[in-house]
Amino acid sequence: MSTQKYTLQITSGMLSGKIFPVDKGTLNLGRSSTCDIAIKDLLLSRTHCRFEIRDSKLFVIDLASANETVVNGKPVDEQELHHDDLVEVGSTTLRVLCETADGPPIETHGEPDDIMIDLGFNKSDEESGDSRKSFLRPVIWSVAAILILLLGATFIMRPGNGNEAKTAVEKEERSENLLIRYEKIEADTNNIFRYSLALSPAGLLSAEIDDIAGDRHIKKEQQLSAGIIQDLTRIIRNSGFFGLEEKYTGYASMPNTLNQWRITVALGNQVHCCTVRDRLEPEIFRSLRETLETFSKNELGIWAIQYSAEKLVELAVEAKTVGDKKAAEMNVRHSNLFDAIKSYKAALFYLDTVNPKPDFYAALAATTEKCEMELEKRYAEQRFKADRAINLQEWADAARELKILREIIPEQSDPRHGEAVRKLLDVEGRL
Repeated sequence: MSTQKYTLQITSGMLSGKIFPVDKGTLNLGRSSTCDIAIKDLLLSRTHCRFEIRDSKLFVIDLASANETVVNGKPVDEQELHHDDLVEVGSTTLRVLCETADGPPIETHGEPDDIMIDLGFNKSDEESGDSRKSFLRPVIWSVAAILILLLGATFIMRPGNGNEAKTAVEKEERSENLLIRYEKIEADTNNIFRYSLALSPAGLLSAEIDDIAGDRHIKKEQQLSAGIIQDLTRIIRNSGFFGLEEKYTGYASMPNTLNQWRITVALGNQVHCCTVRDRLEPEIFRSLRETLETFSKNELGIWAIQYSAEKLVELAVEAKTVGDKKAAEMNVRHSNLFDAIKSYKAALFYLDTVNPKPDFYAALAATTEKCEMELEKRYAEQRFKADRAINLQEWADAARELKILREIIPEQSDPRHGEAVRKLLDVEGRL
């Protein structure tokens, strides 16, 4: 029996031309540097999708990405792949190449070995035609060489040509220069919170947080690659930002408070600044603001610290409330306990940089640990039931137990979920 060998060839995007063999069973793709295929693309999630071999078949699994995984033009959650299938993730397209280990190599379409240009001199007499072509070939090459020399001389002697070409290149390079300054201020009589983001012409991204009441003063920097900057440039150019008015001012919802956002962008020869104060943001402004905030979170790892301590506590309380509800209903749905832990961890994450910690922090940490132990216990018991049914070849029971196991760990990126799915596919094939 022949074995399938799979290769992923990137046909468009930042890594165009690169080839990745799927020789270890799985390949993760995403923006994170820990991924097997790491692509610094703003449109990708940190871990966007996974390529996985099961029973000599290749599958792609979308890992709950923000911008979906597309196979042959159709968004998928999980899809078996075949030779010549096209997988689109962000601005990257991958072509699936498949061959058998003991079979012939995959067919490639290269350039023809010999290209014949018919100049109209062929005759029916082959010998005469060959003689004529042999005679004309050096004549044609001599004429072509003379023409090339004449054209080259004309180009070199043209006044100012070198300077014009250099100027055009410099203008194109300048048009790609991108400078950004974003500032958010939330202030009242008890605190002033300021978050600022800046991108320099040299590609240095920096963020600063000043939280007076929380006594937090943080600054982070990261050098960006040219590809990331090009992606951000394209997003801003197509955002409609340069068509916004300079100011959108409203009235504070409460006395002695201020909520203000300001975005300044210089792109090529365009410069624009827009300020929104104490009112709902225009949709174009809001969209770009959220893009910049998400961008800084991904690049600098500052998902929490860009908010004031008061806001972080508020977010933590909301996450804890969701977690409490899920935990109270852990016997209603198999996935509720997993979801409760996920909400509790989000609450703990929000409070990571908050000092002093709120009163409920210790109880929250203890509850999270208790729920994790309960989840591990339930998972182990359910896995035992599934494995026992498989060993007894009770395939219908095994399928049922594995489906429950899959629901207990619903997160597709969790290895425990992947193991349950692989076993379930095998069992269903035996029914």
